[in-house]
This record gives sequence, structure tokens and C-alpha cells, in this order.
Amino acid sequence: MPVFDSLLNNSFTIARRLRTTDGQGGWAVSYSVAETVEGRIRPASGVEREVAAAEERQISHVLYVRTGADLERGDRVVGGDLQVEVLGIREPSLAGEHWEVDCLERQFEESLHVAGAYWPDRYWPARAWPVWYWMVA
Repeated sequence: MPVFDSLLNNSFTIARRLRTTDGQGGWAVSYSVAETVEGRIRPASGVEREVAAAEERQISHVLYVRTGADLERGDRVVGGDLQVEVLGIREPSLAGEHWEVDCLERQFEESLHVAGAYWPDRYWPARAWPVWYWMVA
């Protein structure tokens, strides 16, 4: 096992953005799991943040993965409670060993209409629905 592989201490899920037409001239955006990879993530250093700022972009984390991972700019990477968006991919050593992935931490909002269920079904039992729900339903 190469030394680099021993440093990959977490499993990350990569989700790819999918756009589908909504039939009214717009788009509905959803995410589909592309793959799960082994990697290591760390907060970006002050110097890395300054360099990114000079290029008019922000980064908060750097992710390390093996070369060949199915990653693209705009993908979501989720590991535990941390969710980041991929901003750029670099191969620092040009040896084909690993990639450094510039990421920005995000707090993603998910649709409340999950699996076709209206949200009170998910969050409250029927007897505890708020009064306003009965007025508009």
C-alpha cells in the first residue's frame, strides 16, 4: 500500500447535479450519487485562502482523493456532517498519484417534498399538525 493511501481516513459521497426541465421554461435541480471515494479533508490554510481571494474566489477546505475519482466542478461532496461544493481540481505532483480538490463549505437546502410526502406527514404526527395547516389544506 502506498503511503498516500494510508492517509485516506474518511469515506466521502460524491453527488452530481442533474437539471431537468420543469415544463414551464425553467429547471428543477436535483443531485444523484455518482460514487463513494476514500479521501482526507482539511481546512484551507490562510495562504490558500488569500491566493483564492486574489483569483476572486473563496475556498474553505481542501480534499485529497486518488487520481481518477469521478469528480467535476459543481459536485457536492458529503462526509459526515460536512457538505462542500467542488470548485476546482488540481494534480499537485503531476505523478498521477492524487488530486487536491478546492472546496467551499455550503449549507444546502433540500426540498420539503421528499418522496412525494407533504411535509407535515414527515415532521409532525397528524394530531400535532399546526392550526394554520387545517385552514389552508
